[in-house]
Amino acid sequence: MSVTFDFKGKNFVVVGASSGIGRQTALELSHSGANVLAIGRNLERLAELKRNSPVSLVKRPPKIFTEQLDVLTATAEDWVEVLSNFTSTVGRINGGVYTAGIWGLTPLNSFDESLAHKIFDTSFWGAVKFLKTATRKKFSDGGASFVLMSSVAGEFSGKSLFAYSAAKAAVQAAVKSFAAEIVRGGHRINSVAPALVKTEMMKNEMYAAAASEEIISRHLLGLGTAEDVAGMILFLLSERASWITGQNFFVDGGYMLGVRS
Repeated sequence: MSVTFDFKGKNFVVVGASSGIGRQTALELSHSGANVLAIGRNLERLAELKRNSPVSLVKRPPKIFTEQLDVLTATAEDWVEVLSNFTSTVGRINGGVYTAGIWGLTPLNSFDESLAHKIFDTSFWGAVKFLKTATRKKFSDGGASFVLMSSVAGEFSGKSLFAYSAAKAAVQAAVKSFAAEIVRGGHRINSVAPALVKTEMMKNEMYAAAASEEIISRHLLGLGTAEDVAGMILFLLSERASWITGQNFFVDGGYMLGVRS
């Protein structure tokens, strides 16, 4: 039995939609009937994503809207501008997904401080700034659902990954705190923590080298795909998850069990 979602008339924002899990989430939301604001740094990839959005038989605005934004340099005013552009066209949002993140090795004795800050700022502070703006009454309808991207690294840190692991652990901790605050607006928030997923990041030579056969073998169900993770995200955005908030969900192919066995 396949699982499908009906998001007709709903509006969502996906940050980090240029590639990987963000791209897949934006596509699936759009194919489920939602209007999607896809935010990313790569204009070419955003344009390609928009070309893959559903085409209506009647003349309507495209289901995928795009905005170029670098979460490392975006100001509060930048976030207000991109969300205003979207909501002025389609109405207030029903939720958002933050998948932006970068990866890199940060061994304690020889780490690049600039890289370490970029890793943390992209995964954590970028998410905080997005959420701070997106949950404003001006932009979010009552009962909006938000999903932030964590990682199994936030629970089980590997060697030379302190910056990446700390950022993902911070996301999980922050979600619990945010949930108690944004409930005042009827909003929910959760995080999703994938293990190794076959995305563009896997093409990074250093990343691929770190993904040793031993680590891969710990995934009891094998490596995942962007579709595997997007399915959980869409569920958490849907009304079927309306009684779930402040939680972290591992979508890891059994990785956490493999690590502990």
